Amino acid sequence: MVTKNISPDVYTFSILVNAYGKEGMIKNAEDLIEFMIQRGQFPDVVIYSALMDGYCLRGEVHEALAVLGTMKRKGGVPNVRTYNILINGNCRKLKVDRAINLFEQMPSEGLTPNIETYNTILQGFFDTGRHVEVRDFFKEKMMVNKDFKLDIVTCNTVLDGLFKNRFMDEAMSFFHLMQSSGLPPHIYTYSILIDGLCKNGNFGMAKNIFDSLPSKDLSPDVKTYTMMIQGFCQEGLLNEANELFVEMEANDCMPNDVICVTGLACIERT
Repeated sequence: MVTKNISPDVYTFSILVNAYGKEGMIKNAEDLIEFMIQRGQFPDVVIYSALMDGYCLRGEVHEALAVLGTMKRKGGVPNVRTYNILINGNCRKLKVDRAINLFEQMPSEGLTPNIETYNTILQGFFDTGRHVEVRDFFKEKMMVNKDFKLDIVTCNTVLDGLFKNRFMDEAMSFFHLMQSSGLPPHIYTYSILIDGLCKNGNFGMAKNIFDSLPSKDLSPDVKTYTMMIQGFCQEGLLNEANELFVEMEANDCMPNDVICVTGLACIERT
């Protein structure tokens, strides 16, 4: 473009900075921004956010926060996506308190957290084992918001977190809340439910739910089959596990590495 005297615009630069960031090539992204400025064009919030995302993907959240400071000093105004990137980066590094500080800072910037913001913080709490704070955050920050509506991602995050932290009763209560809220059933939700029940010693209920899927117009996917095959193997029901494996292939659902490893483990037990 340059050799043909076609001037790249801010949109062009934003695509390239984003691509460098996704590849972890931060030095290239920064050099490109410097080249952009030399040509008399100045980065906008999209470009700065892409650079922050690149740093966060590398786990360098301090550097990402420094970019935020640079953007503000140069008159840039962060948006919700900017904060979501920083909140997600800190949660992935298990720095949930810093993520909460960023969340609480958003209103002072005239920004309203969106569903992605909430889901990220919920996941961060679960990843750090702070289950009580999940409950408080859900009730005090989410449910009191009149504009907030439960979505399937939020529900799956909470359901998966409860099972992984072995809060069985709360997980089942939350699943029933999901059903009563009118959210359409999703196979991923049922896969989480089946996995949680199997791993928490309730294989019988998991099998009943798996068997009920056709009545809900849901078809098992690779994850669902994997959970059930693992469950059968854990229960010592190797013939049933093999039958389900055959059914899976008959339904054009190709096995993944997890199922192959599970199968080998079953064979070793015999």
